[in-house]
Amino acid sequence: MKNIYQLTFVLLACFMSSQITAQRVVDIMASADPSNPTDIFPVIMGDTTASGDRVDNNTVYRLENGKVYVTSGRIVNKPAWPLHIEAMDLTNTDNKAILSRKPNASGSFPDVMWPQGDLTLRNLWIVAGEKGALEQHDWGKIRIAGANSRVIVSDCIIEKDRGGFLQVRAGNVKMYVDNCIFRNGGNRRILQGNGRGVDCRDFAMDTLIIRNTIVHNIQDRFLRSQGGTAPHNYVEIDHCTSFNTVGRHGHIQLGSVLTAKITNNLFSNPIMMGSSPFYTDEQTQPDGDLHKVITIDTLFANTSLTISNNNIFWTDDVTGYWATNDTVNAPGVLSDLVLQHLGAAADDAYFSEPLNLNNVPVSILQYVKDLYANPASEDMFDFIVEDDLLAGTPFDSGNLFDFDNFDPCYSETSLSATSATDGGGVGIRTFCPQLVNGIGEEVNEALDLQVFPNPTSGLANFRFELARNSETSISVRSLSGQLLAQPMNSELGAGQHRFEWNFDLPRGMYLVTLQTEMGMMTQKLVVR
Repeated sequence: MKNIYQLTFVLLACFMSSQITAQRVVDIMASADPSNPTDIFPVIMGDTTASGDRVDNNTVYRLENGKVYVTSGRIVNKPAWPLHIEAMDLTNTDNKAILSRKPNASGSFPDVMWPQGDLTLRNLWIVAGEKGALEQHDWGKIRIAGANSRVIVSDCIIEKDRGGFLQVRAGNVKMYVDNCIFRNGGNRRILQGNGRGVDCRDFAMDTLIIRNTIVHNIQDRFLRSQGGTAPHNYVEIDHCTSFNTVGRHGHIQLGSVLTAKITNNLFSNPIMMGSSPFYTDEQTQPDGDLHKVITIDTLFANTSLTISNNNIFWTDDVTGYWATNDTVNAPGVLSDLVLQHLGAAADDAYFSEPLNLNNVPVSILQYVKDLYANPASEDMFDFIVEDDLLAGTPFDSGNLFDFDNFDPCYSETSLSATSATDGGGVGIRTFCPQLVNGIGEEVNEALDLQVFPNPTSGLANFRFELARNSETSISVRSLSGQLLAQPMNSELGAGQHRFEWNFDLPRGMYLVTLQTEMGMMTQKLVVR
C-alpha cells in the first residue's frame, strides 16, 4: 500500500502502557523453492517445550516481505498466549508478506486461523479462501473465537473469503482495523448474500474501530451486525472508502449499539443492486425490505449516534440502469430509527457528490444487470478482480486490474476534498496526502469557523476566532472550485469575529473558506 502510516489508535495506549515486556521474535524464513512455500502452521503451533507448554507466550512470528507462505492447518492460540504475525519490515507496506493455504492429503483446504486469544496481524496479504482458478472461495477462514480478546489488524490486505473477512464469533471482542484493504468477497457469478467486511452477527462487541480502510468488490455489506441480544458498546467507522459493493442487504448495519460514530467516509455505489425487495429480502432489515445504507435495529435510552461528513453517492451508470428497470429503486441512506435519533443533525450526516476515483477496478454494474436478466444464472459477470499479471492464465475471469497503479483518490477541487471534520478530504487518505489538508493549505481547527444558519437562503453568518492579528479573507466557491464571492478581506485583530453576509446564490452546496496567516478552515454552506 502506498503512503501508509503506522497504527495510531489512541485507545490502544491503555493496552500498551500497563505492561511492556520484551517480545521474543521468531523469524520464519521463506522457502527457496517457490513451488513449495514455507508452511507456518508447524512452526507456530509446534513452538512448545517437551511438556507441551509454549516456549514463550509473548512471541512475534515474522515473515519475509514479498515472500509467499502457506498454512497446512488451522492456527489456534489460547487466551494465555497472543497470536502475533507480521512482516519483517513494517515500513515496506508496498511489499507485504503473503499468506495462503495448503490443501491436505485429501485435497481439503484448512481454515487460516481461528484465534481464541488476542490476535495481531501487521503488513500481511492474506489470501484467505481461494481453492483454485475460478472456483467459489471458502467461507469463514479468519474467525475470531476468543471471548474478551483484543484484535489488531493493520496495513493488511485480506481477500477471497466467501463470508466475512473478519468473522467475530465470540462476545466482548475489542477490534481495531487500520490501513487495510478488504476485497473480493462473496459468491462469484451467482446470487448470494455472502461477502462482508467485518461480520459480527449474533455477538456483541466491546469495541470495533475501522479507520483508513478500503472495501471493494464484495457482494454484501461493509459491516454486518444482526441477531445479537446485547448491544455493541462502541463502533467507529472513520475515513474509509468503499466502491463496487453489490450491497444485497445494505452497507453499514449497526444492529444494536450504545455508541456509534460514522464519519468522514466515502461510499461510492454502496448498494449497487438498489432496494428491490424481490432480490434483497433474504435477511430482515429494520425498515422491512427497504434496504438502506446505514441502519440500526434498536434505540436504547443511552444510545448515542454521531453520523456526519460522509459522501454517499451513486454514479450515473448505476442510476441510469435503475431508470430502465422499474423493479429497482434508489435505496435510502439512513434508516428510520437513525433519522429519529439524529433529528436535525441528520442534515449533516451525509452529502452526495458523485466522484470519479482516479484509478480503481472497473465497475461491477454488469453483475447487477446479469442478475436482473436471469437471477438463477450461475454464469453472471465475475466481480472478483485479479491482478493483470494473471492475464491469460486460468485465473483470468475477464476482470483484471493493475494494482501497482491503484489510486482511490479524487480531485482536490471537489467538495469532498475539504469536507472532513478537520477540513481535509473524506474517505481514505493514507493513499492521498494531497487530501489530508484540503487543497494543500494548513488546516487550523482552532479558527473555529462556524457558518449559520445552515442550510439557509439569502443570509449567512460567519463566526471565527483569531489568536493574533492577521490578514484574513473569507471566500465562497462552487464545488468545481470557481470563486463566486469574497464577503470579507481585511486585516483583523485577535479575538472573536462575526460577519453577516447577504447573498443571492442558487440552490446547492458551496465551500466557505476562511484564510488567515495561521492557516485555513473550510465549511460547507447549503443553500435552499
